[in-house]
Amino acid sequence: MRVSREIMARHHKEIVAKAATMLRERGIDGLSVADLMQAAGLTHGGFYRHFASKDALVAEATTAAFATIAERLERGVAKDGPASALRDYVADYLSLGHVANPAAGCPIAAYGTDVARQGTSVQEAYAQGLDRMCSAIAGCFADPPAQSRRLAREIISTMVGAVVTARATGDNQLTKTYLAAARATVDQLIARGTLRPN
Repeated sequence: MRVSREIMARHHKEIVAKAATMLRERGIDGLSVADLMQAAGLTHGGFYRHFASKDALVAEATTAAFATIAERLERGVAKDGPASALRDYVADYLSLGHVANPAAGCPIAAYGTDVARQGTSVQEAYAQGLDRMCSAIAGCFADPPAQSRRLAREIISTMVGAVVTARATGDNQLTKTYLAAARATVDQLIARGTLRPN
């Protein structure tokens, strides 16, 4: 029985969404096609009707994962204004909830170190996603574009480093210490720029 294009498109979207979650939870090497397809409620053999390879899936899922977090900030900017949205984004990023739940969080902190060992398509998707995240943060500043992007890169680097370190400690008190230190540093970075008014 042939599956309609609409159903195929829906299945494709479900596989990508599930993969984006599992990648952040397990990393690239920990993502098995068989487990993914089972989690999506589909057969293992159906995978290759959707993707030419695991790399193709990882690239698309990486794009989806970055889109989710960038859109969260973009929606906040549209709703509450740049200054409030950026502060809320930073508070959410540097939270115990984000540390404890990588599956719903940032792909950089979740599997960024895996990307260096992947093929070109995955690295390109990752670089484009990172650039979108950087642009979303830089867009909250009214400074010249080069300065805003430099601040955005510093903010991202600080936040990612803190979350990766906090996840690795296994100690709730130490985790809080790293998150608090990062929040103080990011507050200083934000103060160096000029936030767009709400």
